[in-house]
Amino acid sequence: MARPSKYTPEFRRRAVEEVLDRQRTVTEVANSLSMTTPETLRRWVVQARIDRGLVVGPTTEELAEIKALRKEVADQQRTIEILKAATTFFARENDPSQR
Repeated sequence: MARPSKYTPEFRRRAVEEVLDRQRTVTEVANSLSMTTPETLRRWVVQARIDRGLVVGPTTEELAEIKALRKEVADQQRTIEILKAATTFFARENDPSQR
């Protein structure tokens, strides 16, 4: 499980707006907000540009959907493995040549 973010969604939104809407540099905004590293803000800005349609790429909603689908597929694969094991077990139980 991922650790919780130390930045609130409101903080993220305001920081990204400073860069995109007010034409300030990522480093300048990160330093003014006392962020540990400007790279975090840089990633937020890249994703915000994608979400706003300024750059081609998977949006936040699409990334969330992909993550959920991958989790679902993994769960279904585990279920299939359990069912295969159960089928094998019961097939041996009913096999007359095994008696």
